[in-house]
Amino acid sequence: MHEMMGGATGPITKVISERRSIRRHWRIAETVFMIVLDTLMILAACYLAYFLRFKTLLKNPVLDWLKQQIFGYYTSAAPDNNPKFSSYMLLWAGVVACLIIIFAMRRLYHIRLTGNWFRQAWSIVISTTIGMAFLITYFFFFQNTNQYDPDTLVPNSRLLIPFIWFATIVVLCTGRLIVSGVMGMLYRMGLGETRVLVVGSGRLGKMVMQCLAASPNLGFSVVGFLHDMTEPPGDFGRFKMLGTIDDIGMVIRSMQVDEVIIALPSHLNNHAIRSVKLCERLGASFKLIPDLYELNLSRIDMESIEGIPLLGIKQASLNTPQRIITRTIDIVISSLALIIGSPIYICIALAILFTSPGPIIYKQERVGLDGKHFKMLKFRSMYKDADQRLAQLLSQNEAQGPIFKMREDPRVTSVGRFIRRTSLDEIPQLFNVLKGEMSLVGPRPPLPREVAQYAEWQKGRLAIKPGCSGLWQIRGRSNISFDEGVLMDIYYIENWSLRLYIQILLRTIPAILFSRGAY
Repeated sequence: MHEMMGGATGPITKVISERRSIRRHWRIAETVFMIVLDTLMILAACYLAYFLRFKTLLKNPVLDWLKQQIFGYYTSAAPDNNPKFSSYMLLWAGVVACLIIIFAMRRLYHIRLTGNWFRQAWSIVISTTIGMAFLITYFFFFQNTNQYDPDTLVPNSRLLIPFIWFATIVVLCTGRLIVSGVMGMLYRMGLGETRVLVVGSGRLGKMVMQCLAASPNLGFSVVGFLHDMTEPPGDFGRFKMLGTIDDIGMVIRSMQVDEVIIALPSHLNNHAIRSVKLCERLGASFKLIPDLYELNLSRIDMESIEGIPLLGIKQASLNTPQRIITRTIDIVISSLALIIGSPIYICIALAILFTSPGPIIYKQERVGLDGKHFKMLKFRSMYKDADQRLAQLLSQNEAQGPIFKMREDPRVTSVGRFIRRTSLDEIPQLFNVLKGEMSLVGPRPPLPREVAQYAEWQKGRLAIKPGCSGLWQIRGRSNISFDEGVLMDIYYIENWSLRLYIQILLRTIPAILFSRGAY
């Protein structure tokens, strides 16, 4: 029997190994390509810095006029005294070599191109600043005069340094953004994608699947998950259960899995070790997510003393200064949005008033922070008897869980259909934000009847102020199951940071423009 299995799985194992080899070569080619591209972009940045310094700054009539008016004189170098771009060739070569080495040492080329652009940009800023510090040191010790001297190996121009710093950051960050967009498009087309199997059906495994599926530009395709027997078996929304953790070998072979992400609870460590060994034997790469007594991984603080790793838990992420900052952002953006968009809102109000009887603003009781009730405001998108007709439509509910969703809801007016799809019906909630009942970002406020049906773990989404937008909204809204959405809300609460708050705000704009999951 063992020989038969070995013969049957040999060709499949070979296919998996070949796919893994191809992906490894893809990553090597990707790294080489980025080093070459960074070299070209740094040279382009150097030329831009040279152009700004010697062509724009020295030969600008506007700047000359300002100098004349402010200081009573202007200094414009004669064209013959300005060094040529080729005169700085040794400087450009040094800048390129220095920055590429610093990028490599700071592991910029280990960051996934389609991953966090802000992380890449920050790494570029820090690395470029370090490189410019070396350049400043060189000019300070070896060429401490700013006068042009044709006999020097590198022409003197200390003022060129800030231009190089600025141009390099702008060019490289823009280039990375473009490359990230192109690579994301290729991944979405299926080129170079990584087929991922998640081992674990608990909260950790579900969160991993959500994060990967919500970011198709990362190039991960979730083929399904394996049940770990901690919860009732069954599919999780769009993710298919492919068996139990004992079926990992069969699933890897049959689904040609490239990478396995093991997200098992701590009491199943033996199964995790067995899964790791099986992945090694079959040639499938793997990642292991530790479940440290179900602690939030973002709160783990790790340091080492003489090589001994020490794990600690960071304090609560949402502190008083961050609350003040987010509250300030909420007030400023809400006020500006209400003032700037007021002509549009007046037109919407008139359209509602003249097309269907009933109030313009619909007030609905919702549950907010710590279970407190408040009146949430919306532009009325349904007929005034919509609440009374709900009982007749419950049998046509298209959503799972305690919420009600219906794609072709007959209670929606013609104007309401448009403002719901464009999310304009939610504009009055900015008044709730100004009153402090809601935030711009947070879990959507549920109805009291929905909260009454919540399981105990689902009530965790009430631990923070509700918001106009959130992870649930930017990742698909009505296209996502209720349990998935609740897990996203809890993830946001447990991983709250000012950066995540701002990222969701920025991603809300394309989510609204493309009407993903809105109806």
